[in-house]
Amino acid sequence: MKDVKHSKICQDLLESVVDRQSPDGRLLQHASNCPECQQSLTTLELLRQEGTAYGDESHPELKLKLIRKLAPIVTSRASEAKPSTVGILAPLWKLALAFAVIIIALATMLHQPPSAVTPPPVTPQMASLPQQHSFTISVNGGEIRQVSLDNPVALFGNDSGEITLPDQSRLLVQGPARLTLAPRGFHLLQGHVKAEVARGSEEFAATTPHGIITVLGTVFVCETHSRFTTVEVLSGKVRVSSDNAPEIILGPGEKSRMGLQTAGSTETGTIPSLDRE
Repeated sequence: MKDVKHSKICQDLLESVVDRQSPDGRLLQHASNCPECQQSLTTLELLRQEGTAYGDESHPELKLKLIRKLAPIVTSRASEAKPSTVGILAPLWKLALAFAVIIIALATMLHQPPSAVTPPPVTPQMASLPQQHSFTISVNGGEIRQVSLDNPVALFGNDSGEITLPDQSRLLVQGPARLTLAPRGFHLLQGHVKAEVARGSEEFAATTPHGIITVLGTVFVCETHSRFTTVEVLSGKVRVSSDNAPEIILGPGEKSRMGLQTAGSTETGTIPSLDRE
């Protein structure tokens, strides 16, 4: 690399800096406008920072020559040092940032209060609700299903159903049939029902469009048509009442029809009295 020729004022500026003298205003103004002087001053400062063996040279002319000679070497070393420093610091900054994020996340997890889990309210009668408000039914011997009492039952002509009420009374229904169910009773609109009434403290009530049948524990058959209802007692006793006839009590083997004719035993043709219990 060839030495750069400096003008007289450049020489005076460098000599004043090397001698550690304060340059006058003329030299300072020249230094602000001269790129070569600025590079030489930068090289001198780098030499001082590097701590080279020539940094404390006392002879001005020799020191100037050293500055010019070492300028390209010091400049290249400085340019190489910058990327290496950045290359080392960049991963360190990333690592420090990741570490800080982990610390913050752990602190948040440790200090976060556990979410409150509200247990479902305990209802004393929850377990008994399905039994009190639903019945089971099996159609044509199929799967037994649990159904709400709010749902009516309808069977086609060739269908048969077995129903168990909440009080464990059993109804055998032959289609076509339409009926609604109660916890201890039923209302038959149409069809043939054989009822096996479970014993209980409350009366079992079966209603039809033509009358009311009440029992405590017995087996009877009820068949409802469009204009009348027939009742047959198989075991126990049944009380039958309607709007058009007095109340009667039927025993095993007795039948009664309500509707077009007055309630009475179809076997005897007479109305059983209440004292025949």
